[in-house]
Amino acid sequence: MDHKNLTVEDLASNESFIDWVKQSDPEAVKYWDLYISTHPEIKEKAEKARALVLNLKAAEETAYDSAQVDAMWANIQDRVEANAGRSPEQTVSKKIWAVALASVLFLSAAAVFWFQPRLIRIDQPLSAYNQQGDDFVERMNDTDEPLEIRLEDGSTVVLESKSKLKYKKGFSKDSLRQVYMLGKAFFNVTKNPYKPFIVHSNEVVVKVLGTSFHVESPENGEKVLVSVKTGKVSVSAPTEVVKHNDKLGGVILLPNQQVTYERKNHQFEKTLIESPEFLGSTEIAPSDFAFDNAPIAEAFQTIESAYGVEIIFNEEVMKNCYITAPLGSESLRDKLKIICETIGASYEIIDANVVINSAGCQ
Repeated sequence: MDHKNLTVEDLASNESFIDWVKQSDPEAVKYWDLYISTHPEIKEKAEKARALVLNLKAAEETAYDSAQVDAMWANIQDRVEANAGRSPEQTVSKKIWAVALASVLFLSAAAVFWFQPRLIRIDQPLSAYNQQGDDFVERMNDTDEPLEIRLEDGSTVVLESKSKLKYKKGFSKDSLRQVYMLGKAFFNVTKNPYKPFIVHSNEVVVKVLGTSFHVESPENGEKVLVSVKTGKVSVSAPTEVVKHNDKLGGVILLPNQQVTYERKNHQFEKTLIESPEFLGSTEIAPSDFAFDNAPIAEAFQTIESAYGVEIIFNEEVMKNCYITAPLGSESLRDKLKIICETIGASYEIIDANVVINSAGCQ
């Protein structure tokens, strides 16, 4: 379905979109994550609609006192009475719509301006770690050895030396499982599609449903590094940066991929990890790398399946390329190097993809 022509209000009233905002339906989350990432022109509109949904949700959950309620309805009544002078039929109809519209607009404004601190936000500022209050648990690793911490939802965090972690008491009961960290840590997150796991590390926000990944974010360091071992994560830039640069949002990382965020220049650099690991696919065995006059497309397909990478090459140009090489336990980079040297090609890694440069084979 094409949602590009929908207004902010249309999106905010769309049940599937609301499920995405509330993270209450895995299918809706998957659909809207993909749709927004492939339709960047709707991103700003989607963010405004998301804010409206959250604001209305917060307003519904807020216990207003009588003075606030009186003020809201006085404002609504003023707007309705301003429509006087129309025919009786028009007046009745217009009053009904005026009440409905004014209610939504006024409650939204009230939620934004009066109750903004209560809204759930996942875009915390740099000082977010130090802003968390007394209801948070803080763990610090003052030893020279890694420290494993088991969270109440079953997730584990391995804190490296001089690193620290904060999380709210009873955090697994919230709609978002949010933690804050500085330093280096490895996360192994218990899967829960209804409660995303959010890691705040300096300015960067890492969002997952269930996966394992590394975060390296020294408190006063120039870079933040996130790499994925299993599953999929999204890594987002600071909200204020995105507002001033609509081309900068975030990146999606898959196994064997990493991203470096330059804190000074607000730039992402996505690539493969230094030593991509064999993903242990049940369809690929080490013996499958012993190529015997195999078409190059078949060899690349085997490597893609084994390491979860995408290899980009010109199939038409390389249709006559065949490879004979008894490969096995070599690293991914060594396998690529041997294949390219054998067929007179070269490779480079761009945006976590392997790009093959070749003039073809005789």
